[in-house]
Amino acid sequence: MSKNLILILSMVAFVGCGSSSSESKIDIAEYLSRTNMNKDFTHVKKIDGHTINSTYENKLVVEQNLITIEKDSTPNQIITIKPDEIEIKYLSDSNSSKTLKRNINKGDIVSNYTKEYKKEILKIGTQEVGERDTNITEVCILDSFIDNYEKFFFQYTNYDDKHNIMKLKCLTKTIIDTKVDEKYIDRVSYANGVVESKDDISYLFLQKDLGMIATINDDCLISKSPDIIDDTLLGGDKCLEERYEYDLYQPQY
Repeated sequence: MSKNLILILSMVAFVGCGSSSSESKIDIAEYLSRTNMNKDFTHVKKIDGHTINSTYENKLVVEQNLITIEKDSTPNQIITIKPDEIEIKYLSDSNSSKTLKRNINKGDIVSNYTKEYKKEILKIGTQEVGERDTNITEVCILDSFIDNYEKFFFQYTNYDDKHNIMKLKCLTKTIIDTKVDEKYIDRVSYANGVVESKDDISYLFLQKDLGMIATINDDCLISKSPDIIDDTLLGGDKCLEERYEYDLYQPQY
């Protein structure tokens, strides 16, 4: 066999090996609900030393490439499954929406979207002196796959080795841009400039064929008035108090 033919065959084999990586990507659509179901959740929130518990029910109607969700009989979400992405429209939140990348590997960015944007006119009495823009963004990555997760007395498990759990890590950032008219700078307490928040980290757990089973947001409060969260310091002695907010599916398996 000639050296040139050997080289060509080696290149073909190398390309073939490279293409298999795309085939190994995980389809996030497999971690959405596959059938109509009612899912009961417990919402737990702790702030300023007080814990508040409540429950709610999500009713899911699954059609081809479409999932609609009612929360306590009120339309809440519409999930549209497209060839390369998944669009989630939040009906109870001013019709905001976000897009998930459908085929992903560990460490990939799954979503990157603006959760909230608002413009505020700054005034002294009735006089406009400037404006303030607040932009809240969220970036989520595929963190890992696990077989078990537990929070309080709620336990989630890959009960038949076919329903593992996808863990997404989400980072929320708030950027505030304040612009004061030059002629009022010396007369107001507002300060020109851009202020970026510390890291607010949360986690989303999706179980195969079942969809969302838990959202976990533990916060490390490092300053009050104004409140400043820096979740990179969780577990350390710099946190002033324990704060958290969870949504926990009441498992039926």
